[in-house]
Amino acid sequence: MLKINFWDILLTIVNVLIIYWILKKFLFNRVLRVIKEREASIKDRYTEADNRKKEADKEKAKYLKKQSAAEEEASRIIKEARIEADKIHDKRIADAAEEADEIRAKARRDAENTKQRNLDESREAIGSLALMAAKKILENGDKYESGNGAQ
Repeated sequence: MLKINFWDILLTIVNVLIIYWILKKFLFNRVLRVIKEREASIKDRYTEADNRKKEADKEKAKYLKKQSAAEEEASRIIKEARIEADKIHDKRIADAAEEADEIRAKARRDAENTKQRNLDESREAIGSLALMAAKKILENGDKYESGNGAQ
């Protein structure tokens, strides 16, 4: 059967207590210190990560604000450029219309001058022809009269 010896139990308890005391003295404190250091390190990393996240969020907000401002500026510049382009376009159309009116007026003046010149030339030609015809008539009349008088 099973015998229970008091001294064996007592020695076992004493041995366990001695081993516990030795482990506590040399091992547990060091292990606890390492665990605390790890916990502190992990907390520091989480704190640093939170700080970096907050900083990144601030930078993102700045970036979005700058991007928004840049988009507004680009929109304003495009709007101003379109207005300026419309002004230039309208001015060029007005200048072209004015130039076309000047060309038409000059063409009318040139046509009128050409017409007047042609009329003057025609009058001169008609006058010359009339003089030549009158001269011919007078010459024929003189010949006719001289020819009639001789008979």
